Amino acid sequence: MKPYLAVTSELIESFEKIIQSGLRGTHLLFSNQMIREAFTREKPVELLTNQEVAEEVQGALANLLDRETLEEQQEYIEGLERSIRDVLVHLYFGFLDKYISEDEEFPEVLH
Repeated sequence: MKPYLAVTSELIESFEKIIQSGLRGTHLLFSNQMIREAFTREKPVELLTNQEVAEEVQGALANLLDRETLEEQQEYIEGLERSIRDVLVHLYFGFLDKYISEDEEFPEVLH
């Protein structure tokens, strides 16, 4: 079963600043510890095959965008359930990889 997650172009555009920083190797939303923890799990994106989890992630993304400042976004992410946060970390790095592969003017970035 393919992962289920509706991501709109508006949602992706809202992360433009965060993505641009990430392309330079600065990951604004997540602490280094959060990133390390997320990558110790085996493929948390596979959790998206569960519709309930996918809906929780979708809601978390929407709630994240409702936060007005970067600090509020960071605090919101810190308060998320670890499995949902892990999925967000993996999605974030997936977006970075997609941006890098689509835009050859950026140098290779080793996350």
